[in-house]
Amino acid sequence: MTETITTDVVVVGGGLGGLSAARHLQVQGYDVVVLEHHSKPGGYAHYFRADGYRFEVALHALDGLGSNGWARPMFDTLGILESVEFNELEPFYTVSFPDFSVTVPTGIDEYVERIAEVLPDERDGVRNLFDAIKQVGHDVARYTRDRASGEHFDQMEMVGRYPAMAMAFSSSWSQFVDRYVRSTEGKALVATLWGYLGLPPSRLSAGQFALTLLSYHTAGAWYPTGGSGAMSFAIKDKIEEHGGDVRLRTTVTAIEVMGPQHVTVSTDKDLVVEARAVVSNASPSATAALLPPGAMEPEWLDDVQSDVAALSTMTVHLGVARDLAADGWDHHEFFDMVGYDFESEYESILKGEFTDVGMIVSNYSVTDPACAPDGKTALVLTVLAPWDHNDVWGTGGNLKEYQENPGYIATKEAAGQILIDRACRLIPTLRDAIEVVRIGTPLTNVRYIMQPGGSIYGREQTVQNMMERRKPTTPIPNVFLAGAWIGGGGMTAAVGSGKSAAKAVHRYLGSTTG
Repeated sequence: MTETITTDVVVVGGGLGGLSAARHLQVQGYDVVVLEHHSKPGGYAHYFRADGYRFEVALHALDGLGSNGWARPMFDTLGILESVEFNELEPFYTVSFPDFSVTVPTGIDEYVERIAEVLPDERDGVRNLFDAIKQVGHDVARYTRDRASGEHFDQMEMVGRYPAMAMAFSSSWSQFVDRYVRSTEGKALVATLWGYLGLPPSRLSAGQFALTLLSYHTAGAWYPTGGSGAMSFAIKDKIEEHGGDVRLRTTVTAIEVMGPQHVTVSTDKDLVVEARAVVSNASPSATAALLPPGAMEPEWLDDVQSDVAALSTMTVHLGVARDLAADGWDHHEFFDMVGYDFESEYESILKGEFTDVGMIVSNYSVTDPACAPDGKTALVLTVLAPWDHNDVWGTGGNLKEYQENPGYIATKEAAGQILIDRACRLIPTLRDAIEVVRIGTPLTNVRYIMQPGGSIYGREQTVQNMMERRKPTTPIPNVFLAGAWIGGGGMTAAVGSGKSAAKAVHRYLGSTTG
């Protein structure tokens, strides 16, 4: 028997973007229903348990949560600052290159001096680089204030009014940094976090990367006690506390627009939700596929279907029967870099040559000890990874029951062993203490998160894409979008996309009659 419920706004997908949209809409007085495919809320912001360990799926460090951080007001609105403990990571991370290692603090002045200890000739250049990054941040803040007050400028006026922003968002990171840093080693060092955005410096938007660095190095790097899943469940609880309905294990099968303030969303659970508007946290192309054929304008559909999904990840989750921090491995985040040429490394990623790519080693037990039993460690190894490695990870593209496919199992385990061997060379006490191994691939990401290609950043964060961001609105007036494909990669950006979607919904519903 079909269950039909009615609400103001139905949210398709309970990732951070969808949860944020729902909670922000509640604050503005709307009733909401959230429909989530997975058994947990949050999208990539969740965890899983295995043999006494709690493993983080994707989060390394949140940005923007310091007292002056851009993301803090959003998290306050979501109501989770009071229920989730956020721990500042200081130092932020350690990066190891073939010729030197640097432990990176968050403070800009301290960061400049730490770089100068290994590359003294780059002190002034790196300081000037961060001065330029601060100016980009100043321009973006001014642009945001102007937009909020209703001011709009044409392209030429924007270049004159926001020159640093215009220059950064029309440049790649390599073009931007070349103005200030001379050595190959220095350029690699200040681009360490390129993996957080999924593209090498030659293709990565300088504006996007500059804002990421500015946020981390002025408002801190943070990790929540209980992992990213603690945030997601806290938002879900707030939504439900205020009368909202969050349905897990509920996959949306169709969206039908019945009129300017009437949409019907069908699911695989014989549940139908009727609402005035819908916010989709799925990708734009996946959202369009849920609509009847011909519902979307062909030009818009062609445009979103041309989007290239950003890279995915391979992760190896290790339950370690030793306290690795007590052994001296006390890094929450450690970058094992194979060299200074990130363009070559990117090509190795695309080829699935995991011996030749940068690897992140995350010891979550340092910051969140409860994720492992006493005296033990939850360690996660991460590399960027392509969808089509070894003919779609040994499956030939046949994803039906892929977990049982011998080709998939062999490909996954071979790739995972490469990372484990690398980690064992870094941490001498590791190999004999490993008691739990769980390997995730891009196919795992699709299975649970349903993102095209297992992308963890939405569409690629190129110069062009960041200059021409997707809007939360669509050609259908009461269909809206949230998530990484709209706001850019990163968990705080996903939360921001939900806020933007909620604003767009409110503008629409508030200007029309029911």
